[in-house]
Amino acid sequence: MNNFKQCKISDIANKIAMGPFGSNIKVSTFVESGVPVISGMHLKGFYLSEESFNYITKEHADRLKNSIVYPGDIIFTHAGNVGQVAMIPAHCHYPYYMLSQRQFYLRCDKEKVFPEFIVYYLHSHEGQGKLLANVSQVGVPSIAQPSSFLKTIEIPLPSIPEQKKIISILDSISNKIELNIQTKIWRHRRRPSSSHGS
Repeated sequence: MNNFKQCKISDIANKIAMGPFGSNIKVSTFVESGVPVISGMHLKGFYLSEESFNYITKEHADRLKNSIVYPGDIIFTHAGNVGQVAMIPAHCHYPYYMLSQRQFYLRCDKEKVFPEFIVYYLHSHEGQGKLLANVSQVGVPSIAQPSSFLKTIEIPLPSIPEQKKIISILDSISNKIELNIQTKIWRHRRRPSSSHGS
C-alpha cells in the first residue's frame, strides 16, 4: 500500500467520540431488552459480533446520545484488549447501539473512504503497529488520549474504486476463513466421543 497517498484519520473522519463514563452505565441500569451495549467481547473480528448483549433503556441511551453508534461506525477498545477494531455492518440486528466505557468510535466520511477499508487496514500488521504505538502498559493496557491520538494516525488512501476492489478481495478471503472455521467446529461437534475403559 506504499504507492497510495497518505492521509490522517482526521482527514476522513466525520466524528470521533468516546463511550460514556463508567458511572453512567452500571450493572444496576441493565434491563431485559432495549438498546444493546457494545463491549470488547463484541469486537472479536472485522465486524461486530452479536451473540449476546446487556441492554439499557432507550431513555437512558438518549441521555448518552454522544456515545450512540450506528451501522457503518468503527468501534475501538482503548483500555484492556487494546487493538480491537470492528465495524457495525449494514445487516446488523439493531438500528443503533450504545458503547461501554472502554470503547470509542470513528464515523467516516463515506465520500472519501469506505469504513471497511479502514477496518481491514487497522487489522493489518502495519495498522496494528500504528494503533498500538501510544499504548501504556502500566496497569491495565490503555491508549492515552484515544480520540486525539486516532486523529493523528496516517493511513494509505487509495481511490474509492480501488478501495472497493481491495474490500471485495479481503471480504472474500475473510468469508472463506470464517466458513472453514465453522465447518471445523461443526465436524468436531458431530464427531462421536470415544470412551476409554480403565
